[in-house]
Amino acid sequence: MITDFTKEHPDKTLWRFWIPMMFSVMFQQIYNIADSMIAGKFAGEDALAAVGASYPITIIFMAFAVGMNLGASVVVSRLFGAGDRKGVKCAVTTAFASSLGLAAVLTVFGYFFSSNMMEWIHTPQNIMADALVYLQHWEILKLHCIFYWDHLLVISSWT
Repeated sequence: MITDFTKEHPDKTLWRFWIPMMFSVMFQQIYNIADSMIAGKFAGEDALAAVGASYPITIIFMAFAVGMNLGASVVVSRLFGAGDRKGVKCAVTTAFASSLGLAAVLTVFGYFFSSNMMEWIHTPQNIMADALVYLQHWEILKLHCIFYWDHLLVISSWT
Protein backbone atom coordinates (compact mmCIF):
# COMPACT_ATOMS: atom_id res chain seq x y z
CA MET A 1 0.00 0.00 0.00
CA ILE A 2 1.36 3.38 -1.00
CA THR A 3 0.38 6.41 1.04
CA ASP A 4 0.48 9.95 -0.29
CA PHE A 5 1.61 11.98 2.70
CA THR A 6 0.89 15.27 0.95
CA LYS A 7 -2.84 14.60 1.32
CA GLU A 8 -2.70 14.29 5.14
CA HIS A 9 -2.51 16.95 7.80
CA PRO A 10 1.17 17.71 8.59
CA ASP A 11 0.74 16.85 12.28
CA LYS A 12 -0.48 13.35 11.45
CA THR A 13 2.37 12.82 9.01
CA LEU A 14 4.99 13.99 11.50
CA TRP A 15 3.62 11.70 14.21
CA ARG A 16 3.74 8.74 11.82
CA PHE A 17 7.45 9.37 11.27
CA TRP A 18 8.31 10.43 14.80
CA ILE A 19 6.93 7.43 16.70
CA PRO A 20 9.01 4.74 14.92
CA MET A 21 12.09 6.94 15.14
CA MET A 22 11.55 7.38 18.88
CA PHE A 23 11.30 3.62 19.36
CA SER A 24 14.50 3.20 17.37
CA VAL A 25 16.34 5.68 19.60
CA MET A 26 14.95 4.02 22.74
CA PHE A 27 16.10 0.56 21.60
CA GLN A 28 19.55 1.95 20.76
CA GLN A 29 19.84 3.45 24.23
CA ILE A 30 18.68 0.21 25.86
CA TYR A 31 21.35 -1.63 23.87
CA ASN A 32 24.03 0.84 24.99
CA ILE A 33 22.96 0.56 28.63
CA ALA A 34 22.89 -3.25 28.48
CA ASP A 35 26.28 -3.32 26.75
CA SER A 36 27.77 -1.12 29.45
CA MET A 37 26.18 -3.09 32.28
CA ILE A 38 27.35 -6.43 30.92
CA ALA A 39 30.88 -5.20 30.18
CA GLY A 40 31.18 -3.44 33.54
CA LYS A 41 29.68 -6.16 35.71
CA PHE A 42 30.99 -9.34 34.09
CA ALA A 43 34.16 -8.26 32.30
CA GLY A 44 35.41 -5.49 34.62
CA GLU A 45 36.28 -1.83 34.49
CA ASP A 46 38.90 -2.19 31.77
CA ALA A 47 36.40 -3.91 29.48
CA LEU A 48 33.90 -1.12 30.06
CA ALA A 49 36.60 1.45 29.32
CA ALA A 50 37.52 -0.48 26.14
CA VAL A 51 33.93 -0.37 24.91
CA GLY A 52 33.82 3.37 25.59
CA ALA A 53 37.18 3.99 23.92
CA SER A 54 36.08 2.31 20.69
CA TYR A 55 32.83 4.30 20.55
CA PRO A 56 34.20 7.29 18.55
CA ILE A 57 35.46 4.96 15.82
CA THR A 58 32.16 3.12 15.56
CA ILE A 59 30.33 6.46 15.31
CA ILE A 60 32.57 7.64 12.46
CA PHE A 61 31.97 4.44 10.52
CA MET A 62 28.23 4.60 11.10
CA ALA A 63 28.22 8.26 10.01
CA PHE A 64 29.63 7.22 6.61
CA ALA A 65 26.99 4.53 6.24
CA VAL A 66 24.09 6.67 7.43
CA GLY A 67 25.16 9.56 5.19
CA MET A 68 25.30 7.36 2.12
CA ASN A 69 22.01 5.68 2.93
CA LEU A 70 20.23 8.95 3.62
CA GLY A 71 21.47 10.21 0.27
CA ALA A 72 20.05 7.09 -1.35
CA SER A 73 16.71 7.61 0.34
CA VAL A 74 16.59 11.18 -1.02
CA VAL A 75 17.13 9.91 -4.55
CA VAL A 76 14.49 7.20 -4.13
CA SER A 77 12.02 9.68 -2.63
CA ARG A 78 12.56 12.18 -5.45
CA LEU A 79 11.99 9.51 -8.08
CA PHE A 80 8.98 8.16 -6.25
CA GLY A 81 7.49 11.64 -5.97
CA ALA A 82 7.99 12.13 -9.70
CA GLY A 83 6.12 8.90 -10.36
CA ASP A 84 9.16 7.28 -11.99
CA ARG A 85 8.62 3.63 -10.93
CA LYS A 86 11.41 2.35 -13.16
CA GLY A 87 13.80 4.92 -11.69
CA VAL A 88 12.77 3.94 -8.15
CA LYS A 89 13.52 0.30 -8.87
CA CYS A 90 16.91 1.20 -10.34
CA ALA A 91 17.76 3.54 -7.44
CA VAL A 92 16.79 0.98 -4.80
CA THR A 93 18.87 -1.71 -6.52
CA THR A 94 21.82 0.67 -6.76
CA ALA A 95 21.41 1.68 -3.12
CA PHE A 96 21.48 -1.96 -1.98
CA ALA A 97 24.56 -2.73 -4.06
CA SER A 98 26.34 0.45 -2.97
CA SER A 99 25.49 -0.17 0.65
CA LEU A 100 26.81 -3.70 0.51
CA GLY A 101 30.00 -2.44 -1.17
CA LEU A 102 30.47 0.29 1.45
CA ALA A 103 29.85 -2.19 4.23
CA ALA A 104 32.51 -4.52 2.82
CA VAL A 105 35.07 -1.72 2.43
CA LEU A 106 34.43 -0.32 5.91
CA THR A 107 34.52 -3.79 7.44
CA VAL A 108 37.86 -4.70 5.87
CA PHE A 109 39.38 -1.29 6.57
CA GLY A 110 38.12 -1.25 10.14
CA TYR A 111 39.25 -4.77 10.88
CA PHE A 112 42.79 -4.33 9.60
CA PHE A 113 43.34 -0.73 10.74
CA SER A 114 41.54 -0.83 14.09
CA SER A 115 44.87 -0.81 15.94
CA ASN A 116 46.02 2.31 14.09
CA MET A 117 42.71 4.07 14.70
CA MET A 118 42.80 3.25 18.40
CA GLU A 119 46.33 4.71 18.59
CA TRP A 120 45.19 7.85 16.73
CA ILE A 121 42.63 8.55 19.45
CA HIS A 122 45.26 7.88 22.16
CA THR A 123 43.69 4.79 23.72
CA PRO A 124 45.52 3.90 26.95
CA GLN A 125 47.68 0.79 26.71
CA ASN A 126 45.96 -0.96 29.62
CA ILE A 127 42.70 -1.17 27.63
CA MET A 128 44.11 -1.36 24.11
CA ALA A 129 43.87 -5.16 23.78
CA ASP A 130 40.26 -5.27 25.03
CA ALA A 131 39.31 -2.32 22.82
CA LEU A 132 40.76 -4.03 19.75
CA VAL A 133 38.89 -7.26 20.47
CA TYR A 134 35.62 -5.34 20.88
CA LEU A 135 36.20 -3.17 17.81
CA GLN A 136 37.23 -6.06 15.55
CA HIS A 137 34.19 -8.09 16.57
CA TRP A 138 32.04 -5.04 15.92
CA GLU A 139 33.65 -4.71 12.48
CA ILE A 140 32.62 -8.25 11.57
CA LEU A 141 29.02 -7.49 12.51
CA LYS A 142 29.03 -4.19 10.64
CA LEU A 143 28.62 -5.77 7.23
CA HIS A 144 25.18 -7.01 8.22
CA CYS A 145 24.22 -3.89 10.18
CA ILE A 146 25.00 -1.38 7.43
CA PHE A 147 23.19 -3.42 4.81
CA TYR A 148 20.17 -3.78 7.10
CA TRP A 149 20.20 -0.04 7.92
CA ASP A 150 20.22 0.75 4.20
CA HIS A 151 17.25 -1.53 3.71
CA LEU A 152 15.28 0.29 6.39
CA LEU A 153 16.09 3.77 5.11
CA VAL A 154 15.35 3.06 1.49
CA ILE A 155 12.14 1.16 2.17
CA SER A 156 10.93 3.75 4.69
CA SER A 157 11.51 6.53 2.18
CA TRP A 158 8.83 5.25 -0.19
CA THR A 159 6.31 3.39 1.95
